[in-house]
Formats: sequence, C-alpha cells, structure tokens
Amino acid sequence: MPTKRDRIAEDATAQRLLNLAFIFNTTTRPLTTDEIISDTDLGYGSGNRESDVRKFRRDRQKLAEQCFEIVCADGDGTAENEASSWVLDRARTFATAGIITNDDASILADAIDEYLSASLTPLRAPLMRARAKILELVRAGDAPQQQAAGGPAAQDGAEQTMLDIVWLAFSLRRALTFSYTNGHGGHSRRSVAIYGIFSHEGATYIVGFDDAAQAVRTFRVDRMERALRPGKRYEIPASFDIHTYLFLPFDFGDGEAVEASFSLPGAYLPENLMPITHGRGALTRAEDGSLVWTVSVRDLDAAAALAFGHARDGMRPVAPVELIARWNALIEKAVANHVAR
Repeated sequence: MPTKRDRIAEDATAQRLLNLAFIFNTTTRPLTTDEIISDTDLGYGSGNRESDVRKFRRDRQKLAEQCFEIVCADGDGTAENEASSWVLDRARTFATAGIITNDDASILADAIDEYLSASLTPLRAPLMRARAKILELVRAGDAPQQQAAGGPAAQDGAEQTMLDIVWLAFSLRRALTFSYTNGHGGHSRRSVAIYGIFSHEGATYIVGFDDAAQAVRTFRVDRMERALRPGKRYEIPASFDIHTYLFLPFDFGDGEAVEASFSLPGAYLPENLMPITHGRGALTRAEDGSLVWTVSVRDLDAAAALAFGHARDGMRPVAPVELIARWNALIEKAVANHVAR
C-alpha cells in the first residue's frame, strides 16, 4: 500500500508533468536545460543540479509515454548542459496519421460535437481544433508534412495555445503564471488574476491584478510565454471596469501624461459618445450646455488628430493651449493641401 510519502512524491511528479506540458505548449522559443532545472515554479530548482537533470530526463520520458514529445532542438540531446535547448515536437506529439481509423475519427468528432452542444465550456476552441486535426489526419492517409521544430507554424500554434490558456484561466477564475517580455525587451515572471480581455489593432490584451506589482496591470498576450497551469482562485472586484483600461490613440507616447479637455455638443448623451471616449475620463456639462470630456493623454499630436477626425461631430479641443495649437496646425495643413489641389 502506498505510503503518504509515496503519494506526495507522485503528486509532485504529476505537478511537474502538467507544468512541463503547459510551458512547452505555449513557449515560442526553445528552452534551455538550465532554464528548466532552475525553475522552482516548474518543480525543479532543488539546488542539486545532477538530481534536477535526472528528474527532467525522467519527466521527458514519462511525457513521451503519453505521446507528448519534448526533443532537443540542437542535436541528439545526450549532453544535457546549460546550452542544450528543448522544444515540443508538434509533428510527433499526440496523434499521427494512420493510427486513427475513419470510424474512430467519426466517433471522436461526434462525441466532441455532442459535448459542445450541451455544454458552455472554455475548452470550446481547443476541442474544435482537436476535432479538425483528427479529421485532417484521417484524410491525409499518411504522415502530415512536418514543420521544423520552432518554425513559423510552431510559433503561430504556440501563440494560439497561449490565447486558449488565457481564456481558460479567465473562464475558471484561476490566476495565470507566465513569462513576459515588455516593450523594452525586459523579461519577468508574472502571476495575474485576469479581470478582462480586449483587442486593440489586431493584438489581444489581458487586464488583471499582478502579484508582482500588487496592482492592476495590462499585458499583451503575444508577449506572454511559458505559462504554467492556472493556479489559485480569485474573484473579479465589483468595482472593476475594463473601459478604464482600453487604449486610445493618444495613450502611446514618451511624454508625461497631461490632462486634456475637449468640448462636444450638449445634445449628445454620454452613451452616444462611447465610440469616442471608450468610457475613459470624465464628462461634465459646461455653463453653455455643452459637454466637456477631460482625459489623460500622452501624445498631444494624436489627441489633436482624434479631435480633428471628429470635427464634424462638433468635437473641439479646449485645453491645454499646446493641444489647441496642434489642432490649429492640422487645420492649416488641411487647408494648404486643399488649396494645392
């Protein structure tokens, strides 16, 4: 009969295997031996390098038994040192053509369809891709064309997998731990309770409470990698409003943020202005009945351009003076271009 110590060891192994599966399924680059065996969040980092190397080797073998193939990206992997790097062999992982019959594929596809029709699940996207892969493998009849490990197809797949994991963590209200590269190239490990998800100019962002900053922060999903399985439970505060974190054109700039004000016709209702304001800033009513939108901006040129783009809606800059000057410059430029024609 297994002892308590045996059960703890089995649980620790299961946790490492799950974390390895998550991290290799979401990384967009090869991971070195040293990165893996020094990571305490993964379940290594014991301080005994040789023990951790052996543990990682055994874990790879256990995952391979489940058709999850982690392979050396720079050779046969016999020399497991800091320079060795590892990737998920997506062509060999899970299923290959020929081992699933047409009848098997039909049964699996029908089972997925039946489950999805009767259940609202955050696993819808990955299950639909699994369904498509099953049918694709059967149609292929033989091994599919392989992509080089770590190539463009692998990277696109990893990014989509990361998005799936983000949605899974958000749907289950479980904090997500991941590696992150910011816009300046800085790397960090974050653990975030995801409060909301939005898209801006083709990129997907998450907003949530970041343990490292002890504050709500925004992260870009395509800069996230090496996610661990979703962890502790959380609740989204009733006071959270994602509109506060949506981007506007003037949010991106190197200068200090300044308060800018714009006037709008008083006939507008606040909800009518959502396409312009995104719920950001404050709307007040001036003595003449017009609405005044006050919001923090970092790029005055972009703020002036936003007002200029909505000039026909009656939008005008009010303050600061420099914002009005840049608005006037846009008008002068537009007039000059019109005269030149």
